[in-house]
Amino acid sequence: MDKIHVTLDQLYQLAHKTLLMMGIEPSLAKRGALTLNAADARGVDSHGVARLNFYDKCIARGEINPNPNIRIIKETPVSAFFDCDNGIGIATADLVMDKAISLAKHSGIGICSAINGHHIGVAGHYALKAAEQDLIGFACAPSRMMVAPTGGKEKMLGNSPNSLAFPAGLSTPPILMDMASTTVPAGKVEMAVRRGEQVPIGWILDKDGNDTTDPADFQNTDTGEVPGSLLPMAGAKGYCIIVMIELLSSILSGAKTGPHLATGGGGMGFFAAAVDPEIIRPIAELKKDLDDYYYMIKHSEKKQNVKEIYLPGEIEHNQTAKRRKQGVDLSAVVAGEVLKLHQKYGRLSAEAGIEDLFQ
Repeated sequence: MDKIHVTLDQLYQLAHKTLLMMGIEPSLAKRGALTLNAADARGVDSHGVARLNFYDKCIARGEINPNPNIRIIKETPVSAFFDCDNGIGIATADLVMDKAISLAKHSGIGICSAINGHHIGVAGHYALKAAEQDLIGFACAPSRMMVAPTGGKEKMLGNSPNSLAFPAGLSTPPILMDMASTTVPAGKVEMAVRRGEQVPIGWILDKDGNDTTDPADFQNTDTGEVPGSLLPMAGAKGYCIIVMIELLSSILSGAKTGPHLATGGGGMGFFAAAVDPEIIRPIAELKKDLDDYYYMIKHSEKKQNVKEIYLPGEIEHNQTAKRRKQGVDLSAVVAGEVLKLHQKYGRLSAEAGIEDLFQ
């Protein structure tokens, strides 16, 4: 069995149960499970339940505090500065984004920065939360060291995940940019390791700075060691984006970067912003123009053999609708990893099978 077919609700329940089992405080476990479920819904499988084993290792290393004392260090009518006390990032970042949204609804703009966070998962989840409430959303974070600067071979940078989202039009979906600033995110390379597949040239370098197609040259998924590095997207341009995102999400707040981060990314910063378009002009006018813009691009002339032109985030939007209706084919390898966690914590017996995860 290579895959097991499940519903998105089953994946949410599995993530929620697993986070609680790992000791994550209940309100944060709920937020974290919703973040993972958003990734699974949008087809970003590398950042969904596939991440649970990684978070368990981070808890064991002391990088993630299951019961953090999250507090606001400084607040103004348009901003808030958080100390997340090393809580699990997929939940603490969600809380910080909600604060930015709340500020924007009250003051027209909300800017939030955070220190002592952790891996945030799929960045698009946070920006899209704002867009779903008719706000413009932006979110970004650093990551653990995975990238050498252009011209170098020593890892000093993360892949700077970032996302920008505009609200839906009157008849069109939200427009969402959600990306790592490398050619691919590390999760895609990790999934290639799990599947025993090679990766294309241009994705990764080995420990000596040479091109390679072997994902194991980048990361040992058993130990978590990362001897190789990811390549910035678009060469030096991607490198510049990575640096600027790290300045915004980490240097601005005084958070850790590069070799100062814990192995799995403990001590990260996070930056979230939300803007109410009404401070510029009525939302109804913007939505009409968003529709016009969408259809202008959608109906533009296509290249030969191209069936459809997509706007940023549209493929994932369609995937979400499809998966909510039809369910998800969960990798048996990922399911097996989660099964081992449930056996480790005593929820399931050593004789249990994958199907028992969903009982």
